[in-house]
Amino acid sequence: MQSIQSQTQPIIQQTIAKIEEHFFKLDQGVQSAFTKIDESLDSILLIPFKFENPQLQFQFKIPQYVQLFESDFKFPQQIIESISPLINQTIQNNIKKKQKKLNQSEDSKINKNEEEYINKQKNVVEEAIDSSQLKIMQYEKLLIEGNQENQNKQVEIKLIDDSNQQIGYCQAIVFDKTGQIMISCDNENIKIWNFEQGRLKLINTYYKHKKAVTCLVYSKLRNNFISGSNDNTIICWQQMDQKDWKCSQPFQQHNHYVHCLMLNQQEDHLISGGHDKQIKVWNVDFIKNELKFQYSLDNHSNSIDSFSFNSSETVLVSCGYSHFIIWEKGVQGKWEFKYKKDVSEDGLKVHLINDQQFLWVTLGQNVDDILVFEIQNGVFQQNINKTIKLTKNDECEDDLHFPIIHNKAQNIILVRHKHHIYLIRELNDDTFKIMASLNCENHEIYGTMTNNGQYLVFWDNKYEKYQSYEIINK
Repeated sequence: MQSIQSQTQPIIQQTIAKIEEHFFKLDQGVQSAFTKIDESLDSILLIPFKFENPQLQFQFKIPQYVQLFESDFKFPQQIIESISPLINQTIQNNIKKKQKKLNQSEDSKINKNEEEYINKQKNVVEEAIDSSQLKIMQYEKLLIEGNQENQNKQVEIKLIDDSNQQIGYCQAIVFDKTGQIMISCDNENIKIWNFEQGRLKLINTYYKHKKAVTCLVYSKLRNNFISGSNDNTIICWQQMDQKDWKCSQPFQQHNHYVHCLMLNQQEDHLISGGHDKQIKVWNVDFIKNELKFQYSLDNHSNSIDSFSFNSSETVLVSCGYSHFIIWEKGVQGKWEFKYKKDVSEDGLKVHLINDQQFLWVTLGQNVDDILVFEIQNGVFQQNINKTIKLTKNDECEDDLHFPIIHNKAQNIILVRHKHHIYLIRELNDDTFKIMASLNCENHEIYGTMTNNGQYLVFWDNKYEKYQSYEIINK
């Protein structure tokens, strides 16, 4: 097994590097196209309809999408996640703004030739949108085909390493995008590990927070991560070399424990939630290794325990113990309250599976379910027919600080509930199936899985050690 892994690892790394290179070129092409769209539309508005130059042209090229097929790479969802939010959100927002300006211009007195010219440019833009949306549909079809293959595979959890003891609580674990660096905590301390084929090697330990670290988030774009703590502060961390990390000053806007952290896809904004019933929105500068507070969202009546974006980051759902709140991104990019809804069963963890559906993990001692909420008439409502039944356990309540992890490429959802860790798969009919579970014999379990969905790592209070497992799709 080890021999096969050592032979295939370089191929996997080359594949990942190739995909990342395609995504970088794609992003450059899309951004260049957006710039040309803006410049061309602005020229229509800024030139006061003087058409002395009959050769004035409206020219831009839609970026050529890299042709990636399932036969080449087994990561169709990464393509969807890269393209769909970029096209659907950015183009639509840009076009709406420009369309508004064009409509305002049409209200002024312009001659027939000028009106025909403007209409022609609008048609070009609409064709660009149609072309982009067609490409999205093609990739979504590829994703569906990949998921059909994935959902028929069996899943096995195989122990790799349990040799690293730690008496102090570890309430959060995250990985870098390569899965080779793992960050964990030991009460208030931050630990840096090398992670290779499921085995851990401690590199460094930092003592910067004054109370227990409760949440971590790692950048997917660069070697930075962020930590939140029961000392009410948030600290940014930047890698200097293979062993050493530089930390920022503590940033404090919460007046109670920080429970959860989340970066947007562009990683220029951080969302933090706390025991003070507030969500804080920050600007992030990873180059300067600092945060800048922007504003608070104050509509919750309980502690904020988790939150989740939809794929296009136009909707945010936040979990407030007995209720959830739906937020929508406004015209200026600021989050705005949409509605608040009570839930029949209290919970600590929520996650948007897609734009139409989210999971709510129940908390109560006598309840062992994951509730499924779906859009009905524009509002998320519980679909009791899709409730996921978990192992019966009335010995304890569910615990905080093990976020839901959804690996869309592998179609695997990682959930900790009470004594068990579950691997769940979404089926084609939008229902869910438990593929594997692990009984840890206690409810104080905290962990995550690598970004590629290959390894599961957690620390638990019964055995007081880290355990790493390989997730094998058969």
